[in-house]
Order: sequence, then structure tokens, then C-alpha cells
Amino acid sequence: MHITEVEPSRLSEVQADDVAHLVNAADKVDAPHRAEISGEHFRLRVVHGWDGSGAAHLLLARDGSGALTGYAELDFPHWDNQHLAFVEVVVHPDRRRRGVATKLLDAALERIRAADRTLLLADAWVDNPGCAFAERHGMAQASVAAQRRLYLDRLDQPRLDALLQEATSASTDYELIAIEGAAPEHMLEDLVAVFDAINDAPLDDLALERDQFPVARLRGYDAAHTARRQRLYRLVARRKSDGAPAGHTIVVVEELRPQRASQEDTTVVREHRGHRLGFRLKLEMLRWLRAAEPQVTQIDTWNAVSNTHMIAVNDAMGHVVVGTGVTYQKRL
Repeated sequence: MHITEVEPSRLSEVQADDVAHLVNAADKVDAPHRAEISGEHFRLRVVHGWDGSGAAHLLLARDGSGALTGYAELDFPHWDNQHLAFVEVVVHPDRRRRGVATKLLDAALERIRAADRTLLLADAWVDNPGCAFAERHGMAQASVAAQRRLYLDRLDQPRLDALLQEATSASTDYELIAIEGAAPEHMLEDLVAVFDAINDAPLDDLALERDQFPVARLRGYDAAHTARRQRLYRLVARRKSDGAPAGHTIVVVEELRPQRASQEDTTVVREHRGHRLGFRLKLEMLRWLRAAEPQVTQIDTWNAVSNTHMIAVNDAMGHVVVGTGVTYQKRL
């Protein structure tokens, strides 16, 4: 077996297809609820990332015949948490227990230490060999999160209509602004405070600093999703009396998998809580999305299991848990 590094921006179509094939094979065993990805889907993600900062390193492990047996992706936060490195190691189910994952992790650690990153994070699905692998390499469980899915053909629409009416009645001092695609430049300063509200979400035992959201990062966020061929739908709540930004919710629809949508942040600024704005934002978004993207059949979202408030909102809407993941951390 040999390991080579590929610059994410130079990942070839053949290499990207190989990785996608490996990921899909692994998901059939580890996370069968996940939809298959294409090579283009993978390539666009590692190049553009969440906010324009793509993967820092991509390592490919191949056997003597040249077949891809595993890969490791390293992500180094750019705007904040510059002590952190996130690593994902995936090995083909037919090639496990042969030391491939350990060699990939060792190669990743060399690059992490060279970048002076001192905290390692890695995810694994609950009751999966990835948990045992992380613990065997000295990582400790730091947070548990559940992936929830809303199936749009199973909605209790009369109940949702009643919930929306209640939430609207409780938030009459606020209006919602709909934005499709990139946020207009004149709104970016207001959106900084709205994005920043995510820092109130529970971190459990994760040794993380506050996320930072300068205007340049918000521009990068919009540009990255456009480059990844994802359509952005955003609702922003603001107080009618003075236009103060109060909260937002964002959903993205993938052009490459148009039946699927993903929930990004839903946040309410602290001083504007208590008016059921989170409920109203998510329910109005659902109504908008069903009209704008009628082909969407499901929406996925993630919540830390300790985030009981947002879980209550999602459960009331009809989300169901489809997978549970553990985030491990290790100080280097």
C-alpha cells in the first residue's frame, strides 16, 4: 500500500469518482440512510468547503494494483479555532483491519503537527468500528449529535398550519425577509450578528473557541454554495420597529441531488428570543421550499443531543432520527 497526497483543487475526475465509489461503499455498511454521492459532488465540496476554504490536505491510499483502498481529508479552520484540525478517514469495507486507516491517520498527523494544530477532531457513527478506531488512537468522546430527516410526503399539514399560526401570533413585532441566492451586500453587516448567534448552541465537551463571522466570510459562504451547485434559500427575521436583525434560517438544495435539501443554521439572536421566531422561521421556510422546489422529498438537519430546544422544534415538525454520530477529540 502507498499513500499519495493530491491538492484538492487538482483532483481529477477519475480520482474524484474513485473516492465517491469508496464513500458510497462505506456508507452502505456504516450509514445506509445516506444518499450516494458522485465524484463531482465530492470534488466541489473539498475544493470550496463551507465558506470558500476547502480541504487543507487530501490523502489517497492505494494497493499494489492501484485500487483505492482508503482516503483521509484534513480541514483546518481559517477564520477561527486555528488550533484545530478535523480529520476524516474512510476505508473501503473490503479493505478494513489491514492497517490502512492507521497509516492514513499517521500521515495526517504529520501534516497536522507541521501546521502547529494542537487539537484533533474526528467523527464516527455510533456503534460503528470508527468509534473503536478513534478510542484506540487516544481520542475521547466530546459530543454526540443526531441526524434528523423530515420526509415531506409524511407531513401533518393541519398540525403544521396550526403551529405556524401560533408562532406568527407570538411574533407580530417581527417580519420575515426572503432571500434566494447570495445575500445582498447591504444586508451583510446585519447578518454578522445573526450568524454569530450560533455560538449560543451547546458545545458539550468540545474545546472550541467562538466562531467568527466577518463580512468576508459571509461572502465566501454564499460564493462557496453557489460554486458547489447548491441553491440557497434564506429567511431573515427583523424587528419592525427598528429593523434590528433577529434571526435567520437557511436551507440548501443540491443541484446534483435535487430531491434532497439540507438545513443550515437556524438561529435567533438572544435579545429576540421568547417570540417563537425559530418555529416561525422553520415553518415559513418549509412552506416556501415546497412551492419553490416541489421535487424535494426530504430535508436533513443535525443537532447536538444536548440542544433540547431546537430538537423540540424539529420533533414538533415531524423530523425523525436517521443516524447518530460521535465527535471525538484529542489534544496533540
